[in-house]
Amino acid sequence: MINILLVEDELIIAEDMTNILENMRYNVIGIAIDFDEAITVLENEKPDLILLDINLSGKRDGIELAQEINRRFSIPFIFTTSYTDVSTLERAKLVNPVNYLVKPFKKEQLYTAIEIAMFNIAKKSDPISQEDANYGDTLIIKDALFIKDKFKYTKLIINDILWIKSDGNYLEICTHNKKEIIRATMSGFMERLNRNNFFRTHKSYIVNLNYLSKFETPYVTIIDTKIPISKSFSDELLKRLKIM
Repeated sequence: MINILLVEDELIIAEDMTNILENMRYNVIGIAIDFDEAITVLENEKPDLILLDINLSGKRDGIELAQEINRRFSIPFIFTTSYTDVSTLERAKLVNPVNYLVKPFKKEQLYTAIEIAMFNIAKKSDPISQEDANYGDTLIIKDALFIKDKFKYTKLIINDILWIKSDGNYLEICTHNKKEIIRATMSGFMERLNRNNFFRTHKSYIVNLNYLSKFETPYVTIIDTKIPISKSFSDELLKRLKIM
């Protein structure tokens, strides 16, 4: 699930947006009405996306807040505003929002703005995902997978993955408490992960070595589950473990 911070000084609008977002299965982690409240939230939480009004309570507006977000937090944001004048647009462009949504807007427009923003974020951080149709609607953004299912994204922290099992053009991703199915190829997904703690043990398996509890050919044990390892990968893993 995508975590969103609302920065909006009109509480009625903020509550309405919160209801719309939660009905679309996004998670609103908080509402801030001005610069200082937003900074306080961001010092304690890390949303995936910020919906940021330009006209805020207090002396500093949303564009000044966006400058601070870029400088300190590097979190993407969408401007939500009634301003369409040239001067505001020129200032807004300088802080690189991932989208710009003009009030009043419909829920479909809000959903579209968020979806386009997430697509652009993924394209920037994971360009391979947009070049190969086998990757479907799964995005890799920083330390997480975002798995799309109809009108929502499920967020899955990459380091929580125990192992990945291939089944044709689909991958079953197993964590401590759930499994997710995505459309992707094993080799392509390994390339996208690009993390040293993930290791391919078999043509059908990738494991997270952070959870390796036993290595005894022809199996590795991830916590308490045996995963097959083929001879060629076994030799490579031995070398890896010696280096580690």
